[in-house]
Amino acid sequence: MEIKQEELDSGIHKVTLAGSLDIAGANEIDLPFSVIAGKYDRVIVDLSGVTFLASMGVRVLVKSAKAQAGHHGKMVLVNPPEPARRVLESIGVDSIMPIVDTQAEAEALLS
Repeated sequence: MEIKQEELDSGIHKVTLAGSLDIAGANEIDLPFSVIAGKYDRVIVDLSGVTFLASMGVRVLVKSAKAQAGHHGKMVLVNPPEPARRVLESIGVDSIMPIVDTQAEAEALLS
């Protein structure tokens, strides 16, 4: 699992994930996401490069989003592949954090 981070001009923190978000991938991003959730109030997570999404990966995302919400932060998921989007929506993740198609939509939600 590859994780890249950048600060956007708008002050929003962007995280881009690529690869398989299975048990091993979730273990790789768990600590970085805990840090991100504690440090940044507005986070975009680009999932366009995620090739597989397992329940452990979903758990890391949800745990981080809930931690952010605890200090009035917000996380938005951007452009998940269609199978991943169906999973996220079917289990109600979209009620915890928005799922949008573009970075522009995510930035608008976080502004």
